[in-house]
Amino acid sequence: MKFAYFLVDGCISETVQAGKARLWRELMLFENISNSGGLPGSYSEEGINPTTTNLIHGSVLSRCVFIEVPATKLSTLASTDPAIALMLARMAAKRGALTERLYTATRASPVARVATVLNYLAAPTRRNVIRRRADGALVMSTTEELVASGPSQADLSDTLCLGRATVEKAIAELRQTGALRSFSPGERTNRCYPIQDRDLLRQIALGG
Repeated sequence: MKFAYFLVDGCISETVQAGKARLWRELMLFENISNSGGLPGSYSEEGINPTTTNLIHGSVLSRCVFIEVPATKLSTLASTDPAIALMLARMAAKRGALTERLYTATRASPVARVATVLNYLAAPTRRNVIRRRADGALVMSTTEELVASGPSQADLSDTLCLGRATVEKAIAELRQTGALRSFSPGERTNRCYPIQDRDLLRQIALGG
């Protein structure tokens, strides 16, 4: 590879061996991401294409920010700076742990598996809401909430190897239990899963 790409913000779907997909967010390292798909330091919603024949490819599912580092420079830094080597080792360990927890075969129920992935993808975001003041006037204000955004129900289905109807049913159940917030009229609903009760979402993810 010529460059290494660190995902700083956003959600990406990575297709791995045997056509399996994995969803990632946060600071994550990728190889062979084409500049046409995600320019370093810029936003992109275009598909990401491998620069060489490789088993790893994917697509960005939301606005993403990447940091591009030449592979030779990163290798030199890792061999000369223990802090960089430790950071990369921790990232690799985190990827392995997340793969084991999120994407390996399990006997957990579909709703628990969907809850686990949505809990992992959840990130703070801001949205505008209309509130009524004590004097009865309606005012616009901003509120912060946790939202898992990026993947469609089809993406979740492919990632978890579940039927789309099963994923749709699981999401509906999470809304009914209050783990996910239901949408208000006029809100964005596509690829967006607002978290209403994260403790409950975590409990369901653990099988409770």
